[in-house]
Amino acid sequence: MESLEGFERRADAGDREQQELLAEMRTQLKKLQDMTKDADPRLSFSTPEFKEAQRAFTDGFKKNFGRPVEWALVKEYPWSVPQLRKLDTPVDVQGKPWAGK
Repeated sequence: MESLEGFERRADAGDREQQELLAEMRTQLKKLQDMTKDADPRLSFSTPEFKEAQRAFTDGFKKNFGRPVEWALVKEYPWSVPQLRKLDTPVDVQGKPWAGK
C-alpha cells in the first residue's frame, strides 16, 4: 500500500519506536490481505455495477414497477389507525386514478 511505503520512506531507521510501529503496521496489513485474498470483488456493494442495479431497482420501486397500487394503508377517519385494505379503484403512486398506461 502506498501509505505504508510512504511511512517506510519517512521513518528514521535509528528510531526504535518508529520501527516497532512500522512492524505492527506490516503485520496488520498482512492480516488484512490474508483475510481478503479469497473475497470475490463482484460481491462488493461499492462496485459500479451494483450501484447501477440498486439505482434502477430504487427507481422502479418508487414507481411500483409500472403497475397500479391496489392495496394501501387506509385511515377510515383522521383519528383511526391505518389498516391495509384493497382499494375500490387502483391508483398510481401519487394517488391519482390509474390510467392503464
